[in-house]
Amino acid sequence: MKIFNINLSNIKKENLLKEITKFDKQNIVFTPNPEILLISKTDEQFKNFLEKADFLTIDWIGIYIWFQILENKKNIFLEILLLPYYFFNLFFRRKYLYKKFWERICWSDLTSDLVNYSEKNNIKITIIDPYYPLDLAKVESQKNFRKKMLEKFQNLDFDFFVYSPEKKDEIIEKIWKSESKILFSTLWMKKQEKSVIEILEKCENIKLWLGIWSSFDYFIGFQKRAPKFWRIIWLEWFYRIFTWPQKIKRLKRIYRAVFVFLWEVLKK
Repeated sequence: MKIFNINLSNIKKENLLKEITKFDKQNIVFTPNPEILLISKTDEQFKNFLEKADFLTIDWIGIYIWFQILENKKNIFLEILLLPYYFFNLFFRRKYLYKKFWERICWSDLTSDLVNYSEKNNIKITIIDPYYPLDLAKVESQKNFRKKMLEKFQNLDFDFFVYSPEKKDEIIEKIWKSESKILFSTLWMKKQEKSVIEILEKCENIKLWLGIWSSFDYFIGFQKRAPKFWRIIWLEWFYRIFTWPQKIKRLKRIYRAVFVFLWEVLKK
């Protein structure tokens, strides 16, 4: 199914993991959210980055609102009236939506599965993290990154780089000379997709490339992930409103992801 002319990957997480851990060819996995999809409507370069991915897996519950609207294709006013029913399905008929459309793949869970798989099978990974020199808390967490990761994954073989424009070429050369098979980019929207494409062109040793946002921040304790209860009821994003340091910025993003995205869907 397409959203704003972007082809999404209809695949279960179990099958995705089997496919991307064969390492018989290079695979790119991106996890676009509504904010990314909205930007791709007007940013041709960003859209081209997304289209280079082998798998585009949506990690956002609102995608099921889109699916239901696309399936019915009613008059826009009727679709607005049907929104409460769509939201009811979203929270109380999840199995029905999974069966009718497809399974949601949470990028944090996907990252966790791949890191555990790598540790168990002695597969080296590389992680690139954003360069935020003015964010002292982030800088400190990056200094302690290796120590914190090894506390959780004692046998994991990995390289960790703070990916700055000045050191980009040096880092890419180190990745190329390494034995890594998986690269995780956590540079956030557009930067992580761009970094994956840049490194892909020079590092044939990497067989799996992923843009996975802030998953590793949860592992090392820099950010606190929502408790399991919030994840089960699909309100992890709501929990993060209260724990996110920049709450106003977070609210703006949620406004775009919920209201602007749904309005664009209804118009289409």
